[in-house]
Amino acid sequence: MDDLDDRRPDRTRLLPELRDMLEAAERAGTPSNDQLGVARARIASEVSLASYWDLKDELPPPLTFTLGDPAIRCRLYRGGCEPGTILFLHGGGWVVGSLDTHDGAARALAKAASCALLSVEYRKAPEHPFPAGLDDAETALRWIIAEGAGLGLSDHIILSGDSAGANIAAALALRARDHGIGLAGQMLIYPATDLARETTSTAQFAHGYFLSRATLRWYITNYLSGADPTNPEASPLLAPDLTGLCPTLLVTADHDPLRDEGRAYAARLTAAGNAATLQEWPGTTHGFMIMAGVTPAARELIGVMGSWAREVWG
Repeated sequence: MDDLDDRRPDRTRLLPELRDMLEAAERAGTPSNDQLGVARARIASEVSLASYWDLKDELPPPLTFTLGDPAIRCRLYRGGCEPGTILFLHGGGWVVGSLDTHDGAARALAKAASCALLSVEYRKAPEHPFPAGLDDAETALRWIIAEGAGLGLSDHIILSGDSAGANIAAALALRARDHGIGLAGQMLIYPATDLARETTSTAQFAHGYFLSRATLRWYITNYLSGADPTNPEASPLLAPDLTGLCPTLLVTADHDPLRDEGRAYAARLTAAGNAATLQEWPGTTHGFMIMAGVTPAARELIGVMGSWAREVWG
């Protein structure tokens, strides 16, 4: 949970269940990840992030395996027979998060899209800073194309991720375009798109809305580890050329420090001639996609994502 100080944020327009969650964390004095430090934040996040989900969707038992060198841990879910594959990249500020923290959301998305979904546990910072996670995502993408047929995976691939995972997905879409790899689409859920600059929403929602400005800065510092924040592979919004990208569904939360950079990325995609749909979810905070045990908005969002993916595959 984020660092809550003596200032009282205006949460009156939040969904009541999310407001209650934040106020309970405030009363409990729950420390933020930047206060915990890397090792303790990872331990805490494995419990807390997974706890936000409700009953997991029943699917055939997923297959957990490794691919690539270095070995990348992945989990394959089979949610139906749509002629496409979702490559899913979990959030967690490039520092925390795992296959397990996002297991509930990954299951639900595979079922909603009625497809195979490969969830990727990319290497994390600070031990493996930028661009290690992006490199792992590219390895997984190329593996699906070259070897996925052996597991019945289609090469009609939609990239998807939340938060830091959406940042990596957006950067991977740029790489794929530049390397001549065709993608069916990308679904970016409250993505970080500009690691170099702050926006109005960064200040507006700096404290008390699940992801704080201090925690966000800590994540970015760990991820970049001195790398140039204006590099388009770290900050896709700053890419000089956004033409020729795949269709995009971009979702923002209206009480999120990352809201404005998500809006800006959707606007630039559209201006560059891409098919981009922006949906802003009212009354929500960063992270709500994985909170089905807290708010119905999580499953509503995943239902929209599933429908969008099926439409893309036709």
